[in-house]
Amino acid sequence: MKGTLLFFGLSLVLATGAMAADAKKVANGKFLFEDWGCKACHSIGTQYNQDPTKGPDLKGVFGRESADWIKKFTKDPQAMIDSGDKRANELYKKYGTVMKKLKVSDAEWNDIFEFLKTQK
Repeated sequence: MKGTLLFFGLSLVLATGAMAADAKKVANGKFLFEDWGCKACHSIGTQYNQDPTKGPDLKGVFGRESADWIKKFTKDPQAMIDSGDKRANELYKKYGTVMKKLKVSDAEWNDIFEFLKTQK
């Protein structure tokens, strides 16, 4: 019985720690999204309420595109367009502009992605 309770308690502590870490990533991702000016061109549903002609709405973006595609595109949008990527070219044609290439760490991208994944 004591072993079962100890195991349950340890599992609860680990799960709570993981949720806290995820919450920190989401909060940092939101901060980075706002601080870097992403909201100047992108809305998330009605949040930020930007001009829809500037850039795509990112609400539910992970339901439309794969994480790998999003990461590759956001790291170097022009290279994706130049490579002939169909979706990148559709976005370019629709918005008439290329998202600026940002130099950020993988950890920062992961935090932004965790934030965006919560925006369904």
